[in-house]
Amino acid sequence: MSGSIDGRLVNRADLAGIFGVSVNTVTNWIEKGCPYVERGSNGVEWQFDTAAVVDWKIQRAVENVAMNAGEDSSKSRREDADCRRAVANAIVAEINADEALKAVVSRHDAVADMATFCQVLRTGLSNMASKVAGRAATMTNASEIEAMAKAEMNRAFTAAREEIAQRWFAGRDTDDDAGGADRNPPTG
Repeated sequence: MSGSIDGRLVNRADLAGIFGVSVNTVTNWIEKGCPYVERGSNGVEWQFDTAAVVDWKIQRAVENVAMNAGEDSSKSRREDADCRRAVANAIVAEINADEALKAVVSRHDAVADMATFCQVLRTGLSNMASKVAGRAATMTNASEIEAMAKAEMNRAFTAAREEIAQRWFAGRDTDDDAGGADRNPPTG
């Protein structure tokens, strides 16, 4: 599973919340070898990579099952179920956190937005064809016809870009995206 989920850096309390356990349980995990990014000390919080902890929990569950192979132990089945539940809870918590931070996009929203973009672009390009056909008949210079066609095509792309930008950025404050990754692209 390593590498399939990008983890987040969290402190001990956040890790406990993600897995639905107490901070004391996380302390016990550390004593049993739970991986951490930074060891806590005076005034410095522990830091954990959630993906590494999920991998560690899975590995421990696999080792536990291997050790208890052949045993009909209700304790090992309960521990396995608890581990699977903890991993599932951690994954769900990460997804919920990403959704709350607006770091993910709904597949349905993306499909609807791209369909709108394509429709606006198609309409613009269809209009371009009729405009170019009507005006080109009166033009004699090939570079003039090419320039007009490019201008109309750019108009279609600009309309599609503005439509998608309106859907994605309507009502957003420009300070919402401090990193700038989601800002409107420059026009030109």
